[in-house]
Amino acid sequence: MFGWRKKEYENNYINLLNNIPSPPTEWHPRVEIAVGGLTEIGFSHRQNHLLLVISSSGRGVFNCITGEKVDRDIGEYGSWYDPINLTCKGIGPLANEDISIAGLCGGGLPMCNQYGETLVRAAPEWPLEVLIWCPPNKDALCIGHQEGCLKLLSDHFRCTGFSWNGEFIISATSSDITVWHRKPSFSQSTTAVPAQT
Repeated sequence: MFGWRKKEYENNYINLLNNIPSPPTEWHPRVEIAVGGLTEIGFSHRQNHLLLVISSSGRGVFNCITGEKVDRDIGEYGSWYDPINLTCKGIGPLANEDISIAGLCGGGLPMCNQYGETLVRAAPEWPLEVLIWCPPNKDALCIGHQEGCLKLLSDHFRCTGFSWNGEFIISATSSDITVWHRKPSFSQSTTAVPAQT
């Protein structure tokens, strides 16, 4: 009896996620960048469109709007890499910044932003995961509260999240990164959710 109910619940859960539409109209078409041996990533706090990518062969800085590689160094992990404190020293335009990183070493990027939006990772077909964007006050995993939720991508994620200013969404695997950039008109028309006091 309980086994049957568990199977029914699993089927309902999978159907719930499979019915979420894609792609998102509020975001520019995604930028895809191949990065072999990717281990961690981190957004700049000062220049929100710049992303530091760490791989087995060194560091790279990418422009998340254009997908352009801004700078690159090649070398094994050194004093610039601190997996215990989850930081990495930047290069090029990020040379004077210690970047918070997430990936194989742990850590994580923001899964919500100042607009009240959230990101959800679920695995209805484990080990493949799906990344879902949810508008304010909506939940992709709650029946009756999925309106406006949008499926971004399915993959074997190493890290996912928003940039610090909430204008970019990124997913990273061991071999590539995918970035979505918010459309300016949508950003301007979206009001931030007031903080709870």
